[in-house]
Amino acid sequence: MASPFKNLPASPGVYLMKNVQGEVLYVGKASSLRHRVASYSQSSAQPNFLAKPMMRYVNDVDYVVTANSVEALILENNLIKEHQPRYNVKLKDDKRYPYLKISVQEPFPRLSVTRQTDNSGARFYGPFVHVRAIRQTIKQLTKVFPIRTCGLDLKASENPYRVCLDYHINRCPGPCANLINATEYDEIVQNVCRFLSGNTRQVIQELKEKMESAAAVLDFEGAARYRDRIDMVNQAVARQNLDTVSAADEDVIGIAYNGTEACAQVLMVRDGKLIDREHYFLNDVDSELPIQSLTAFVQQYYQNASFIPKTIVLPNETEMPEAIQKWLSEKRGSGTNLHIPQKGRMRRLVEMASKNAELILAQKETHVVYKAGDNPALIELQELLNLSRPPQRIEGFDISNLGNQFAVGSMVVLEDGAPAKSEYRRFKIRTVKGQDDFAMMNEVLSRRMRRAIEENALPDLILIDGGKGQLSAACEALETLNLSHLPIIGLAKRFEHIFLPKQPDPIVLRHDNPTLHLIQHLRDEAHRFALAYHRKLRTRALSHSILDEIPNVGTKRKQALLQHFGSIENIRGASLDQLLCVKGITHGIAANIRKHLSERGKQA
Repeated sequence: MASPFKNLPASPGVYLMKNVQGEVLYVGKASSLRHRVASYSQSSAQPNFLAKPMMRYVNDVDYVVTANSVEALILENNLIKEHQPRYNVKLKDDKRYPYLKISVQEPFPRLSVTRQTDNSGARFYGPFVHVRAIRQTIKQLTKVFPIRTCGLDLKASENPYRVCLDYHINRCPGPCANLINATEYDEIVQNVCRFLSGNTRQVIQELKEKMESAAAVLDFEGAARYRDRIDMVNQAVARQNLDTVSAADEDVIGIAYNGTEACAQVLMVRDGKLIDREHYFLNDVDSELPIQSLTAFVQQYYQNASFIPKTIVLPNETEMPEAIQKWLSEKRGSGTNLHIPQKGRMRRLVEMASKNAELILAQKETHVVYKAGDNPALIELQELLNLSRPPQRIEGFDISNLGNQFAVGSMVVLEDGAPAKSEYRRFKIRTVKGQDDFAMMNEVLSRRMRRAIEENALPDLILIDGGKGQLSAACEALETLNLSHLPIIGLAKRFEHIFLPKQPDPIVLRHDNPTLHLIQHLRDEAHRFALAYHRKLRTRALSHSILDEIPNVGTKRKQALLQHFGSIENIRGASLDQLLCVKGITHGIAANIRKHLSERGKQA
């Protein structure tokens, strides 16, 4: 994991730690992705106490670059809610970020703070990070644009209320007492909406003028207060590119070029939130012809896309945009719009997608591989057993018997951590008499390893179902064949301890450790395979009858005899005439039955 860390950008953003299956284990934010992610490889400076156990299973580090740290904070929140990573502290619903709400559906809209969005028709702005900054912003907003903040249910006219303190300090125009009409009040609401949509110049300019006026009359304390208010306004309305409450579904596409290769990144905005992104490489492109490259990508990407959003945001024009838009609308089943933003939130998202595509392309240029095929459980097994490499082929062995009957052995195989069922083998015990599991294990392993030597296909690791006794018997078999160098372990069922040759103390792993789960699965599969073979032999033996040994007594005659007499003993005691009463039994066959059963009875 250390090699790709130094190649991460020193930019603010969000990083995602993933396991070998691609599942997100942890989502974190950083003002510098390079420094933050690199700290995970430094044991003396782990970012949190879960880092050390988590990093054992991290196979891939993905990231998204953002414009600033505040955007990273919001995106981190979105991704944690989306992926529910195992090693993240989960955010509860009552800890959502706050929004500013303007109830424009009311005759006299009011401004309020909320943590819930709805479909009431109100306008929502945010989310924001600091509630205190929001309230300070409301305080300053109502000084410049006196919009009401009370919870009164006002009508369009003839409201019966008295004005409150906000009216007397010029923070509200008094619609509750019919002191302003709806048209005049609507101008105030529109100014507030423009301010919260990002047009803060007018408000900030007015505060600056007041600050300068206070300074001109040597009111430095007043000027300092206006200066602080300007800072609070800037802090509260810092634009959040990654979040909106428009409930829109959008795909935002960015593209970057490097010679004849390009990388396109798709940011997926669902319900107004950036929840995921994908990147794709394009070959044989011409950076001087971005229209052709983008057209080819859009056509190929959406050909088999499972979901087509209402809006697709593009960095530049495509060829035949009307035809593409019509094609996408038909696939979606409703209208789809191709949009090329020139400024605002969408343009910033396009720039962010393009910047991330550029970084991915640069990482590819430096040959950084993020998705190695190594299984973290196999890597840990390598570390535990001090192997030279992760074991690619693991063979597991087990014995199954009932007393001294039907003794069998089994071999099951994992290749790169996955079952290789075509490699499974089963063994009938040939040389061991009585119930001696250790000797049976020796026989099975000896027979298997002789074949492995002939085929030049020795395993990387051998797993024995059992503790020290079974492991010792297996080690003896390996020593006889000069294979003592082969790694071998035993897994005891009772406490799930891992035993190694010539080591008195076992290796004990936590019950939720994926490496333990891997070898448990192999052990259980060996047990299942051996038991199935044992049951098959036992069932075959139990279904065998002494009648099968009598000439001319086939399945039908055997069934007829058993149905008529009920048991072998009754058939043995039957007279010749009684046997002839059974359908299909002739005089010669009846004589053979009596003779054969009589002789077998004497032998018994």
